[in-house]
Amino acid sequence: MDMKGLDEMAYSDGPPETVRMMYEARTVDELKQIAKYLVNASRDSSAMRRVVQTSSKAYHLPTRKAELIEWIERAARDEAFLKSYYEHMGSLERAAIQEVVHSGDGALDSFRFKAKYGALPRITTPWSYRREPEEFPPLAFLLGPGGLMPRDLQSRMKNFVPRPKGVEASSQEQLPEEVEIYRGNETAPLVQHNTEHAAIQDIMAVLQLVDMGKVGASAKTGRLSQAGANAVRGVLSHGDFYPAEMDIENKYDVQLGSLGIRPFAWGMLLQAGNLVQVSGSKLELTRTGRAALKKDPHQILAGLWERWLKSKILHEMNRIEAIKGQKSAKHPLFAAAPCRHEIASTLSELEEGKWIKTQDFFNYLAAAGHGFEVVRNDWVLYISDPQYGSFGDNSVTWNHTNGRFARAFLLEYAATLGLIDVALVPPWGALSDHGALWGAGDLSCLSRYDGLWALRLNSLGAWIVGKKETYVPSFHDEPSLRVLPNLEITMMGSSLPSSDALFLDRICERISERVWRLTLARLLQAVEEGVEAERVIAFVEERSKGDLPQSVRAFLDDVVVRTGKVQDRGEARLVECIDAPLAQLIANDSRLQNLCVLAGERHLVVLQENAAPFRKALRELGYVLK
Repeated sequence: MDMKGLDEMAYSDGPPETVRMMYEARTVDELKQIAKYLVNASRDSSAMRRVVQTSSKAYHLPTRKAELIEWIERAARDEAFLKSYYEHMGSLERAAIQEVVHSGDGALDSFRFKAKYGALPRITTPWSYRREPEEFPPLAFLLGPGGLMPRDLQSRMKNFVPRPKGVEASSQEQLPEEVEIYRGNETAPLVQHNTEHAAIQDIMAVLQLVDMGKVGASAKTGRLSQAGANAVRGVLSHGDFYPAEMDIENKYDVQLGSLGIRPFAWGMLLQAGNLVQVSGSKLELTRTGRAALKKDPHQILAGLWERWLKSKILHEMNRIEAIKGQKSAKHPLFAAAPCRHEIASTLSELEEGKWIKTQDFFNYLAAAGHGFEVVRNDWVLYISDPQYGSFGDNSVTWNHTNGRFARAFLLEYAATLGLIDVALVPPWGALSDHGALWGAGDLSCLSRYDGLWALRLNSLGAWIVGKKETYVPSFHDEPSLRVLPNLEITMMGSSLPSSDALFLDRICERISERVWRLTLARLLQAVEEGVEAERVIAFVEERSKGDLPQSVRAFLDDVVVRTGKVQDRGEARLVECIDAPLAQLIANDSRLQNLCVLAGERHLVVLQENAAPFRKALRELGYVLK
């Protein structure tokens, strides 16, 4: 879908105010072509014939520029003539006039128009005056270069030109099991991923994993280490979008990458949402992250979506490694946030539960006015060689840059967060457009996201993008645990969400593959590591079948009481006095008694937060802390 602009069109600062200004900018030959075409077109319309005959003295065309302009301008001022002229144009030209007349800027938006109607009308006139009138583009009479309509003409035509048709997304209820790909005459299975339930489970599992100190990351880039990505992949309820081992044999071709799609995305999303931070070589929960553990998963996901839309932590184009030059000092890319917002706005206009092909989604995005530009400087970007493969001198289309950005954003972030279900084929050979790019001849795809064949806004996504006020899950979780009077917890189904299994391993002793036991020692250790006792109680109650046994209730209540009896008040300094009387003097002084505590006969304990005022009051008493 090449939407770089209308062929042979040069854009100006804006439309002229009057028709005369537009015609004065044309050559005499162009004006003669317009006049000749008007004469020919008037033969089919009495309203047009009346104006043309009166103006041209029975079709004898003037030859001087000023007279030609006056002759043509008279037709452009006659509303009956304009209406008849409009009605005799082809459907594509009438659509163009509708879009221009009812636009705010009086210009034809070629990007939107081609996406909406599938083709672009010709506007400029043929160079040769000897061309037959049939070759004359009818729009040349009403629009100037760049598809601009004079303001006075736009106002006049609003009286009879209807508004353009609305835009509808081309959606469908079902998808085929196999689809054609562009590598020969092959077909590939179309694999659907329903992401809503997966994201609800995965967000809690990954947060649990981080809280347990098992997710490694680079202190410099914030990206997951290989071990960290493997750990995250291991707890994902539905795995990654593609199997980890599913790479192509040609090492020079585009690879899925060892960090994967979903694992990589979770590392970026949690950092962008300020739920985790890098500490040494691992991720750790922030205060916000610990608070998130008490929230419902869908609320956390909504917050992460909002934070990602404006995040600067990563630009999705950086994940299209085949496109080089992105880190140039010339800053070839626009900020990612405005591009993400346009895609998000397009998602919010989709019908929930309906599949739409990715290419149809892009067409709708453009036609609905959500166009965006990722690349600021085409000449800096390239494939293979910066000179011969430069995007400034290559057959680069909207899909190569903006489309690849959108695919990365949709699959790696929108789908990972559970807003959209996706249907995928392997990326290699999924698209053919990169074949036109110099240097891409050895590549079977341009990115790991090329296999995004279709998408569907689901219930979680409809709520997050604001299509409905409350979130109603499209799935139903049955009770997954049975809590026994002997403090044992057993798994009821054949499997358990990774987040639940991780949490049980943290607060209980595992007896077997399907059984855990609550113990005071293990539970107190978990509380000491930051797991609140109230959170344990809520977890067991929500997932157990039936009321908790009285013995379990009493055990958990006792843990709550025990955890509140001893409090960590922070770090403190131990101060030693030369003798007991001096220690008593300091501990009982009115200025110092609230800043220290007597510990034994000659020692005082001073909280770290009280160290400075303690030193000051001690000097006032006549002593100094060495």
